[in-house]
Amino acid sequence: MNTEEMKRKMVEMYESKQFSNREISRQLKIGHAVINSWLSIYKYHGLEGLLTPAYTSYPESFKLQVVHHIIETAEAYSEVAGKFRIFSRATVWKWMKNYMSEDDWALYYLKREQRNQMKKSKPENLTEQEKLQQEIELLKAENAYLKKLHALIQENNRSKPNKK
Repeated sequence: MNTEEMKRKMVEMYESKQFSNREISRQLKIGHAVINSWLSIYKYHGLEGLLTPAYTSYPESFKLQVVHHIIETAEAYSEVAGKFRIFSRATVWKWMKNYMSEDDWALYYLKREQRNQMKKSKPENLTEQEKLQQEIELLKAENAYLKKLHALIQENNRSKPNKK
């Protein structure tokens, strides 16, 4: 069975709602992470998006867009990979590792922690002071991120040769 046939079979099994992701993985003898990536792409882009060949190399601006999205949303790697039609969450992780500064990581972890806290406790339980403190922390991290992004853009513009 070639890759396209496997993807079609996976979609068929998924749509039947009779199989979990792990069962699909076992039956097709494909890693669970791969199945999750394919399903994420399928959810956002349909069968056509899943079957159309992916890029082999991505432009720098696209990579930065993906990393920026991750920092802003703190979504799971596989979710982001699906949204942006990247066939491997490991690719997303590699870009994060290559392009994120310490401030970016701090903002990402802060947002991820806030997302997890929102799931655990309702925001109505927080006092006004706690809400304001959270907002201040988030704004500080966002400010540090934007400063770093601005510096990277300036550095990138300086490194480009001038055309005459």
